[in-house]
Amino acid sequence: MEVFKNNGWEIPSKDAGYESRFNRFCERLSLLDANEQNLVIELTRHFTVINSNDYLQILIRLLNQLHAGQIKIFKNTNKFFVFPLLAPQDFNKTKSSSCVWYCFRNETIKYNPIFIEKSLIFCDIEKASWVDNIKPCEAVILLDDYIGSGETAVSAINWMIEKHKVPPGQMVILSLAAQEAGIQQVVAQTGVAVYSHYHFKRGIRDTYTGEQLDTYISLMTRIEDKLKVASECRFGYNQSEALISLIRTPNNTFPVFWKPCGKNRIVPFPRD
Repeated sequence: MEVFKNNGWEIPSKDAGYESRFNRFCERLSLLDANEQNLVIELTRHFTVINSNDYLQILIRLLNQLHAGQIKIFKNTNKFFVFPLLAPQDFNKTKSSSCVWYCFRNETIKYNPIFIEKSLIFCDIEKASWVDNIKPCEAVILLDDYIGSGETAVSAINWMIEKHKVPPGQMVILSLAAQEAGIQQVVAQTGVAVYSHYHFKRGIRDTYTGEQLDTYISLMTRIEDKLKVASECRFGYNQSEALISLIRTPNNTFPVFWKPCGKNRIVPFPRD
């Protein structure tokens, strides 16, 4: 209960059921032994929850940071084409990046100091041809709520480059949150800058050292064996070791927080 209080999460009434995250968290712990429980509780101390009603304020804070930093692409651009970040394989799916794109249309974004006297042109992916023959004074903004491994972002950028000839120097990704490894992957593979309000390191390997690190890796491996986690999601997709939940918990987060165990579908931070 102390961890929930420190994180500012709800503490349920006595008659609450599994609609309470706290009760679901306790149910998950009940599947683990004492040492495994202690590891999950320790990781939960560093867990970040971003609710949908937080999205707009986080975007505003991010834009204020960029404005204060005098980022070149925002200073030298007169018109921005604003897209949700979508990889080609996701064009016909409902993705969380579209929610961020919708929030970005708020008047407080339009009149933020970074966009004063500049044009924002909102495009869904079907209007991507609008950026054909993009001018030097124009740029593309790709919006997302979270950059995990960076694979989706790389795919989306490469599609913009190959299909619509947008130079990497005229694209930028804005995200509420991102793994540092994902940002590095995007920049290294595409040259496109990624800006996010929250930056996260890996939850175990970048946080602990020595004997404690070895112990935690061993314990998490044991937990994931119990949960029968698929190889591609061990320690989070692409071993991201993320500790985050948004509108939907990404598979980059340690599976102990979101993966059902057999017929038991009760998890603290569901993906489905």
